[in-house]
Amino acid sequence: MFGAARTAASHRHHVSDARQDGARRNRTCRISESNHTMTSAIASTLPRLLIASLAVLATVPAQAQKDWPTRPITMILPAGAGGSSDPLTRLLADEMGKRLGQPIVVQNRPGAAGNLGMVQAARAPADGYTLVISWTGPLATNLALYKDVGHDPQKDFAPIGRIGCTPNVLAVSRSMPANTLKEFMDYSRQNTGKVSYGTTGVGSSWHIAGEMLSRQSGNSLTHIPYTGPSPAMTDLMGGRLQAIFPVVPMTVPYVRSGDMKVLAVFSQRRSAVLPEVPSTTELGHPELVSDTCFALLAPAGVPEPIVARLNGTLNDVLANPASKKTIEAMGIDVQSGAPKALSDYLATEIPRQASLVKASGATAQ
Repeated sequence: MFGAARTAASHRHHVSDARQDGARRNRTCRISESNHTMTSAIASTLPRLLIASLAVLATVPAQAQKDWPTRPITMILPAGAGGSSDPLTRLLADEMGKRLGQPIVVQNRPGAAGNLGMVQAARAPADGYTLVISWTGPLATNLALYKDVGHDPQKDFAPIGRIGCTPNVLAVSRSMPANTLKEFMDYSRQNTGKVSYGTTGVGSSWHIAGEMLSRQSGNSLTHIPYTGPSPAMTDLMGGRLQAIFPVVPMTVPYVRSGDMKVLAVFSQRRSAVLPEVPSTTELGHPELVSDTCFALLAPAGVPEPIVARLNGTLNDVLANPASKKTIEAMGIDVQSGAPKALSDYLATEIPRQASLVKASGATAQ
C-alpha cells in the first residue's frame, strides 16, 4: 500500500516536473522570440538612424555656405602699407565688406617680392574667410625669377576675379634732352652705357620694362636696382638717374608738378589719367607692352557658392560708377569678369613673363 502510494506520488512529481519544464521552455521561447523581434526592430531602425544622422551632418557645410559670412574676413595684401596697391586694396575691402555684411580687414604682409603674403594666403583655411589681393609679380613674374616661391598660383588658389591693370611708363629727369620715345632711344644709342635707369629691384616690372626698351635701343641702358620706388624717384628728380619705368599711379603727382617727364606709356592705348602721353603701340612699338595687373584670389578648395558670391560682389563694386571712377583715378584700367577670365589670364601670362625674364637675364635666386 505504501509502495503503491509512493509510486503514485512519484508519478505526480514527474508530471509536475514535466509541466514546469514545459512552462520554462515556453517562457524561454517567448523571451527568445521577444528578443529576436526587438533585435530585428533595432537592426531595421539603425540604417534609418544612420542615414538621418548623415543627412543632418551633410547639411552643416551647406548651411555654413548659405550663412557665409558670419564673421570678419581677412584680405591679405603681399605688400607694405602706403604702396601703390594699398589704396586699391582698402577701397575693395571697404566696398565688398558693405555688400557682404561683414567687415573685411586688410592685412599687409610684405616680403620676398610678394611671395611671403602669397604663401600665408595659400596655407589659410579654404572657408572663404581669407582672401588675397595679388598682381603680376607674385602671380607670374616671380615664378621665373625664384627657384621656389613657395606657392603655385594656379594650383594653390581659387581665382575670384580680375580687378584691372596699370601700365609702366618711361619717365625721365627734367635735365634729359629727349622729349619723345624716339629721341630717348636715339640719345641712349649715342651714349651707350652712360644712360642709367633705376628700378625697384631685379625682376620687378620696372626692370622688365627697362630691359625691353634697352634691347630695342641696342642694349644701351645701364640698370641700377634700388630697394624701393622712393629712392629711385628721388635720384631721378635729382638728376642722378636718367630714367625710371614706374607704373602710372606713381608718376601722376610728379608729372603734374613738373618734377619729371613721361615720354611713353607701355600699353596698347593711352592712360585715362595721362591722356597727353602717347602709348608705345601708337608710336610703332607694340612689342613694348608692360603692365601690372591686379586680381582677387582665395585658398584652393573654397566652396563654389562662396566663390560665386565673392565674384559677384567684386564685379558689383567694379561696376559701381563711384568706385570705378576712383580706381581709374589711380591709373588702373578696370577689368572685371568671371573666375575663368582670371584663370585664362594666368595660363597665358605665366609663360609670357617667363620669356621676358629669360630675355632680360634677370634672376633673384
